[in-house]
Amino acid sequence: MPAGRFAAPTLSLAIAASMLAAAPPADAQRLFRSEAPVEVTFTTSLRSLVRERDSLKLNPHGAVMTYKDSAGAEVNVPVTLRARGHFRRQQRNCDFPPIRWDARTRDVNNTLFQGLQRLKITTSCKPGNADYEQYILAEYAAYKAYQLVSPLHFRTRLARITYKDSAKATPDVTSWAFFIEDDDEMARDNKLKIFEQTGALFDDVDQKQLMISMLFSYMVGNTDASIAGLHNIVLMRDSTSQALYPVAYDFDWSGLVNPRYAFPDARLRIKRVTERLHRGPCKPVEEWKPVFALFQAQRAKIDAIYDNIPGIAPNRVKSSREFLNDFWNTIADDRRAKREISEECQRHGM
Repeated sequence: MPAGRFAAPTLSLAIAASMLAAAPPADAQRLFRSEAPVEVTFTTSLRSLVRERDSLKLNPHGAVMTYKDSAGAEVNVPVTLRARGHFRRQQRNCDFPPIRWDARTRDVNNTLFQGLQRLKITTSCKPGNADYEQYILAEYAAYKAYQLVSPLHFRTRLARITYKDSAKATPDVTSWAFFIEDDDEMARDNKLKIFEQTGALFDDVDQKQLMISMLFSYMVGNTDASIAGLHNIVLMRDSTSQALYPVAYDFDWSGLVNPRYAFPDARLRIKRVTERLHRGPCKPVEEWKPVFALFQAQRAKIDAIYDNIPGIAPNRVKSSREFLNDFWNTIADDRRAKREISEECQRHGM
């Protein structure tokens, strides 16, 4: 594919700032307007849900979702659950899969989930294991940090979820998790369309959004993403200008989360996910400085994310802030930024 095939106008930082400040549509605000964890119970054929996930055909499982409203009254919503994802879905890697949640419009009307027909749920790979519970909270923190610097992002809501077996043949599973806005919902919120063609290069996408997303990947130590392959990146298209905007997601293989199962691609020049490697575009430090400034303006809020996550361990908070401090030091030092970001880069894309 020739460079510039999908070339489009760039997103100015002023426009980016206005998009960051824009309120989400009213019909989808209920779930995402609060930062407080929501407690939810799913009652379903738990054994089938957990076991039937290595097939290419992921079977739907009827369920009842239960939560308490602001008055303390129990609300029951019929939903459908199915396993999703790749690595974490496979039984050889995880005890419990990530989940996709579907519901009918009439069933979620006048509930916390008003306006949402589909959601992703990031679940613990090994519920009950303290380290894996921390991975969920750390990945949630990464999503919250991305929301602070990127005008386009997936909204999230932390949750404490219990899964009950309708046949009462399997013990309950309770774990930290978080809801993630669905791709189609995020596109609709921003008046964009999902662009599913693979092969896009750096020159084909909006440069400011590219720089924001790639600098964020460097910040959290995430090399497990590809714009060309649409791996942990979704491209959003403006139907008027035809601009393409890359939006990052799925940060569990990052150095910031640093789960025991994560390792970098063998073709990269790093041995551990905690070693940063910039895989974004090659631009002089002067071009990066406005993006550095955008991140630096959010530093205090990014650090404060960890103060507001219940259940996160003090040693996890300490190691996360130390990991991020190294990034802040890099972008504050022109010489170091030139060496590690401007010169350590991808010329055409990945």
